[in-house]
Amino acid sequence: MDQITETISPLKPRQRQGFTSQPIEARKSAFEVIQKIGRKDLAEVFVARFPDGRLCEFVDAVDPRYKKDEKWIINLSTQFGCPVGCPYCDAGGGYKGEIKCHDMLDMAGWVINRNPPDLAQSCKKLKIHFSRMGEPALNNEVLKAIPALRRHLSNTNVWMCVASVAPKGRDHWFEDLLVIKEEFFAERFQLQFSINSTQAETRRRLVPIPHLSLQEIAEYGERFHFKKDRKVALNFALAKGNEFDEKILIKTFNPDCFCIKLTPVNPTVTGKKNGVETVLRSYKDKKLEDSLEHLRHNGFDVILSIGDAGEDEIGSNCGQAVRFLSEKIS
Repeated sequence: MDQITETISPLKPRQRQGFTSQPIEARKSAFEVIQKIGRKDLAEVFVARFPDGRLCEFVDAVDPRYKKDEKWIINLSTQFGCPVGCPYCDAGGGYKGEIKCHDMLDMAGWVINRNPPDLAQSCKKLKIHFSRMGEPALNNEVLKAIPALRRHLSNTNVWMCVASVAPKGRDHWFEDLLVIKEEFFAERFQLQFSINSTQAETRRRLVPIPHLSLQEIAEYGERFHFKKDRKVALNFALAKGNEFDEKILIKTFNPDCFCIKLTPVNPTVTGKKNGVETVLRSYKDKKLEDSLEHLRHNGFDVILSIGDAGEDEIGSNCGQAVRFLSEKIS
């Protein structure tokens, strides 16, 4: 399997059908794309360098099960680095501030402009996913970017996706997100909370900043979800030794509003250093399988999102491209 790693010159923004790149506010200069890693049939990760030297990633991706005009995914970073510091994520460390709304829009526009002119307009499902480098709920600019993207993208099949560790003290952010979702993306919004363990002490270790309890997430999610909305996803990147107690989930969460999503812990430099090993992929756990069946029996949708092993082979997991390039430069 070939890996593509190359330095490419920046693509000048231009107007295409379905996306009109307009700055949200005046700015002196835009970013420069200095590296691409990946495969067109899976994911291409771009490293953007800003005038002050800060780096971030954004991604042009597909779901291998579908053609690109059926499902297209654009992943955007929300921060330079990440202040959370999860022990399995290469995006943590080296936090250097927030990414502005207009820069997130320009990254989305850059990806759209490099593809066929009508794709953004004709794609049956275009997902803009705020889940790369950074914690979206710690950046108020994300709340500007979501409605701004709706104004710029005329395709009615555009979805917004936000993945968060549910940081504490950001009540106003989550309340504003609820209002924005209803106004601009009702029934086309995917909210995901990274839970990773049902045990509070383990969650504190895996998400080493103050974060909402399971009960607080449950209360918010029930207000966030309306009848035809996508269910709020409780994501468990399950690692060996981390607790997954379905009885706690059944007791705490409403299956009409929440679904359970299991993903592997992607192989990263940080995860290897901290001894974090996934329980998904080839590892079989009868107890886990019984737990999932118990959840289904109690009305929960259970999603096993294993992904394509090629993503690991090309090093396209969050923060890896910036980390490897930064180490090379230094």
